[in-house]
Order: sequence, then C-alpha cells, then structure tokens
Amino acid sequence: MMRVRRHHLIEEAKAELDLAYNEVKRAETRIMELEFEFNERIKSEQNNGSDLAEIQALNDEKERIQSDFDIEQLYDVQNGAVQRFARISSSFAIVGSIEDEKITVDLIKRLLFKDGAIRVNNMSIEKNIRTFQEGLREYMRKDSNQSNDRKVRENWAALEGMLEAVAEAA
Repeated sequence: MMRVRRHHLIEEAKAELDLAYNEVKRAETRIMELEFEFNERIKSEQNNGSDLAEIQALNDEKERIQSDFDIEQLYDVQNGAVQRFARISSSFAIVGSIEDEKITVDLIKRLLFKDGAIRVNNMSIEKNIRTFQEGLREYMRKDSNQSNDRKVRENWAALEGMLEAVAEAA
C-alpha cells in the first residue's frame, strides 16, 4: 500500500486562505445586512415625513458602521493568502513533477521573483531555491519525517524572507 505524504506547509497555507475567505464572507454578509436594515429604516423615516437631515444622519451612521469592518484590509489579507497558497502549491507541484533540478530551480525562480530581482540577487535566489527543492525532494521521495518537514518549512521561510526583502527594496 502506498503511503500518502502530507504536505503540512500547503495545509497551513490553505487553512490561512480559508480563514481569510471566511472573514471576508462574514464581513460582506454583515455589511449587506446593515445595508438592508438601514434602507428599511430610511424608508420608514421617509414615510413618517422625516426631513432630509434625519435621513442623511441615518445614512452617515450606516456608512460609519460599515467602514468599521475595514473590508478593504480584509480583501488585502485574503489576496495575500491566495498568493501565498498559489506560490507554495505551485512550487510543490514543480518539485514533484519535474526531475531536472536545474529546470526546477529556474521555474520556481521565475514563479516567485521578477526579472529585476533576479538580476540583482540571482546567486542567492538560486541557492535558496536549490536548498528548498532538495529538502522538498527528500521529504517527498525519501522520508516525510518531522525533521525533513521542518527543513522544508525553514527553507520556504527563507524564500519568503527574500520575497519580502525584494518587495521592500522595490
């Protein structure tokens, strides 16, 4: 019977993505509920002959409450989680499906880094990717023990650190 190797890093990235998605969904649902609630209140005020200032005050209150959800920040967090999950799962797929290590390193490099960053940091980028892919191959093909899992995580963290440093330098 074939043993299924769990990819904890992918599972964690997926959990982060699910959490971000659920927070966005919760906020969007609550914003829509508030929209409906305040629209009903505004209709009621209009039917009761309220003046424009009272209706504007209700509308301002609704917008203030909705802005407290900071939906744009939640969208940014969700987008970051989507990108991280995509980078991790794509890198794992490349390592798992391509035998040639040079091609693997090149594909991951092109997946993760922009040309300008590659020109400036090529040697350190390639070194870190090579270390990552070697550790992941060890984990995938030889032994999916905790030690190898930790190495994969540490190597991926180094790559993410490089990504952050390149983004800050840009």
